[in-house]
Amino acid sequence: MTVSGLPSGGGWDPISLPAAVRGGSSEDKSDYKAALGFEQVLLGQLVEAIVPEQSELADSPYAGAVKDAFAQGLADSGGVGLAQQLFETMRRTAA
Repeated sequence: MTVSGLPSGGGWDPISLPAAVRGGSSEDKSDYKAALGFEQVLLGQLVEAIVPEQSELADSPYAGAVKDAFAQGLADSGGVGLAQQLFETMRRTAA
């Protein structure tokens, strides 16, 4: 699974990034990128758990790529909100 950087294009509107990231420091951007990466890995694990082991998708030679694309699509469309919460927690605990 690849972990992308800050969202740009691909359905992401830069305005959808938290204001603290858009106008923040390079450290804020780095922290948010880490939070997005963590959320993407977690989404990948979730997708892995959802696909039954005995299914056409699981048996396909493209299973890994399809699961990765599904997890990436979820992350690129805003994820489940974990990255935002994690980023806010990182900022609070760093202060």
